[in-house]
Amino acid sequence: MAPATRDDVARLAGVSSSTVSYALSGRRTISDATRRRVEAAMAELNYTPNAFARGLAGSRGGILALHYPYGRRGVTSSEFEYVAAATDRARERGYHLLLWSTPIDDVEGLESLVSEGLVDGVVLMELTPEDDRVPVLTEARVPFTNIGRPDDVAGLWFVDADYDALGRLAVQHLVDLGHERAFFLSQSVGSHERGSGPLARASRALDDAARRAGLVLEAHHAPVSITGGRSAFDAFVASSARPTAVVAFNETALAGFVQAAAFADCSIPRDVSVVALSIGDLAADMTSPPLTTVSPPGVELAAAAVDHLVDRLEGRRLGAPHLLVAPQLVVRGSSAPPSHDGRGAVRAAVRPAATRR
Repeated sequence: MAPATRDDVARLAGVSSSTVSYALSGRRTISDATRRRVEAAMAELNYTPNAFARGLAGSRGGILALHYPYGRRGVTSSEFEYVAAATDRARERGYHLLLWSTPIDDVEGLESLVSEGLVDGVVLMELTPEDDRVPVLTEARVPFTNIGRPDDVAGLWFVDADYDALGRLAVQHLVDLGHERAFFLSQSVGSHERGSGPLARASRALDDAARRAGLVLEAHHAPVSITGGRSAFDAFVASSARPTAVVAFNETALAGFVQAAAFADCSIPRDVSVVALSIGDLAADMTSPPLTTVSPPGVELAAAAVDHLVDRLEGRRLGAPHLLVAPQLVVRGSSAPPSHDGRGAVRAAVRPAATRR
């Protein structure tokens, strides 16, 4: 027979799982009658609190989990900025934050995390349009909030980038510079894979903004890899539309694209302008020239998600907030007006992909 969990105790005592946590930790005042019901349920079920949870119970707050789904593509520096910011904000609010990384389809692992009563609340990242983690946490009655959102947001707490504004800013910047044709360096991901939700919103926003502004936008779906970016550069050079700018929503592939451009003596921004979407300042400053970006402030997004969750746990907020954070355009060295002879020079200089290392 499986050992009793905190949820089992809560059901028998007729209280919430968080109330059981408060009875164990003393972090929040509960009535003597409620405490006695919890203790009686624990005794009847022979419930033993998780040892790690007991060790952290003396903290002023509690334990939060940040569920960041693991994938073959790894974690970029921009994505890690969210993790670091959430950790810092949790500490400021008096809570410990655990990074929980499993494949996005491993719902059993997430069920195990919450059923053991280890955490008081969860922040989900990298949501897909139909994310299986949402019903798991909903059914477990574990308080959670989201950085990102599925398609159905009814009753959910989330903080996300304003992707419509992101698309408008990127397109308008290129149009203002005089560009008429652009190459969209997108991602090859399935609808249930990590990153598919933000990609779908960014793609729609760019398409809509480009259509309204009269910008011709050619999409190329590249693997999330350096080699994928190098191949994307070949597609860019071979494009019959002769784009003069690149808009990238694929941080890893963009690094390969920039490498290939340098190898081909293709100068950024003289021969092609580059605008990167949803890339942090650190990653933007690591290239030469530094990248012009249109990105939401990751620190603000992560901090707001933690604030919402803590406010929910502490009873400070009852409604489910839907917060869209405006992106910011930061013009660095990778975007400039188009050069009318630049594309011809690129075509003449580019070397075959097979010779690159």
